[in-house]
Amino acid sequence: MSISLPTYSRLELPLLGRRERVRAIIATGLRREFRRPAAIVVTVLGAAFTTITSIVLLIFAQILIPGQAADLTFFALPASNGFVLFFVSLMAAVIGAGLIADDMQSMAFTLYMSRPITQTDYLLAKAAILAPLVAMVTILPLLLTALVAALLSRVSWAIAVEAMGISLVIGGLLTLFYTAVTLFLSSLTRRKGIAAAGVFAVNFGLTVPAGILATRIGNPAILYLSPWDDYVAVASAAFGATPSAIDWLAALAVLLGVTVLAAFVTYIRMRAVEVITG
Repeated sequence: MSISLPTYSRLELPLLGRRERVRAIIATGLRREFRRPAAIVVTVLGAAFTTITSIVLLIFAQILIPGQAADLTFFALPASNGFVLFFVSLMAAVIGAGLIADDMQSMAFTLYMSRPITQTDYLLAKAAILAPLVAMVTILPLLLTALVAALLSRVSWAIAVEAMGISLVIGGLLTLFYTAVTLFLSSLTRRKGIAAAGVFAVNFGLTVPAGILATRIGNPAILYLSPWDDYVAVASAAFGATPSAIDWLAALAVLLGVTVLAAFVTYIRMRAVEVITG
């Protein structure tokens, strides 16, 4: 009878593929945000307050704008609701500022890149975390406003459905803009507080001075520097309302150009980060 030492074999677990890892990043990021009190409060308040104020503006539109017809232009006023600017800035700062900055600070980014995903996969996953939350302020209130207007017989259902379609387009444009810009700012620093300050600087640091200068010197072209004024110009044209002080096509080009440029520079920034794989 012989005695032999036991042998052991290690179970090799297969690595997750790219799609599964991207989904894991998105699911983990969303779970994290929905567990943070600050993110929950900002999301709920932003969605509720912008929706309520948009509906109130819609109800009193004929008082605020005498002679306002019950047609598609009815929705231009809720679409230019100033509270959208405030809450989208707050959401982008609270939720989006740390999406990349925190990963850079904790070196989690290098761990992500050591697995079978690319910088594009990583950025798309981060965008998929931020964009739906921003859309709670930029898209959802407009859709609900159009629905309420139809239910209250303020407009016909045909006009309400058309307004919903336009709201998806212009709200999606604003969502893409703030998602790209916020991720760009988050990629520039390891401190999310600095990125959050940058979000407010881009919004209010450009919108307020641009409005003051355009009025003082009588040159509306300065308003192209303001993302919010660019959005209002596009929204007004989309709903067939009175045109704003700037051309909507040029404003649309500015928004799309900045969105694409911010996304491209963020990608280049991520490519420049050194990743050591084992």
